[in-house]
Amino acid sequence: MELIVDLLKEFVSIDTTATEHKNFDLMAKTIKSRAEALGLKAEITYDLKGIPHVIITLPEAPKDAKKVIFLAHYDVVPAGENWDHDPFKPFVEMNRLYGRGSADDKSGIVAGLVGLYEVLEAEKEPTINPLLVVVGGEETGEAVEFLGTLTGDLAVILDTGPEALSIGASGIVRAYITVYGDQCHSATPMSCKNAIYEAMKIVGFLKRLGKRTIKRVKSKFPATRDFKKLPARLSVTQIEAKVAENVIPGSCSIIVDRRTIPEEDIKNVAEKLRSEIIRFARRHKIDVDVEVKPLAPGWVTKNTNVIEAVRDVLESLLAKEVPVGVELGTTDGVWLIDRMPVVQFGALRKGTNVHGANEFVYLDDVVLVKDFVRKLVLELEL
Repeated sequence: MELIVDLLKEFVSIDTTATEHKNFDLMAKTIKSRAEALGLKAEITYDLKGIPHVIITLPEAPKDAKKVIFLAHYDVVPAGENWDHDPFKPFVEMNRLYGRGSADDKSGIVAGLVGLYEVLEAEKEPTINPLLVVVGGEETGEAVEFLGTLTGDLAVILDTGPEALSIGASGIVRAYITVYGDQCHSATPMSCKNAIYEAMKIVGFLKRLGKRTIKRVKSKFPATRDFKKLPARLSVTQIEAKVAENVIPGSCSIIVDRRTIPEEDIKNVAEKLRSEIIRFARRHKIDVDVEVKPLAPGWVTKNTNVIEAVRDVLESLLAKEVPVGVELGTTDGVWLIDRMPVVQFGALRKGTNVHGANEFVYLDDVVLVKDFVRKLVLELEL
């Protein structure tokens, strides 16, 4: 636990805000240095964008063993506001370690590092050839090109929660709507059409559409949490209209986030969503432009033999039955599933304020994921 806390504090104290590529080189060099100090091999590789990624391996890889990629990322979302403390001065309280990135996903890096270190200490030969791959640019989608170069027999993503063994993830479709009105002085509102009021009609429609979607569109696969069966979801995430305090705006923008289930085709979802928005706007004589982008498909691992092999190891560790499900969010598994089976298990437990203020991780969960990594390397049979 002392090693886990020391590493996690050091990693979290380095501000690696993804949108700024902040301290990316420092973070990669720090991870490499700590891995080597633990007796592991590590190298830094740069992609075409100049983003460093770290690949960590055992000093002597077992011959002819299946290659298993353990995937984590070091970049974090911006800290934002309303923290009760400095987000980059981590501390431990009530067996929780607080700080931006403590859960997402520096917990995965630490669990992977210490798990591989304990493999070196074990008096047992590994059954697989593990690679801990720590990427940058995950939060901004910039890691996609590098992820496309990875090959292996299985990927284990350490960037989800420990509530279940995750075997898939939701997809993303995003709509960008511009609602038009007339710009005029706020002293004479009767002389123009307020774009905000027109946009409110669209937002009301989208709210109703979101309620119908979550009730009617359900996967045959269970969710990892919150739902018995994974549902599709639709939410308005941004609204913006601003000229000046005394000006009625002539346009208002709306962004809609649509999460798909693995059975849905994201191109069909995108086209249908665009048609529904335009149809509503025409019926109510609202002037709009609508662009809908299918960003990432939902996916699920179909290799049941691999799933059961990993599940057996996890159930042996926990001494209880482990549920299997699909993530509510989107993960980097989408960029690997075309080449290898993907499973997911991490320390991002529900309620840890991931992407929010006062993010934290339960230290017991980091230990659990570390034990999972070690046990997979020593016992998994593929």
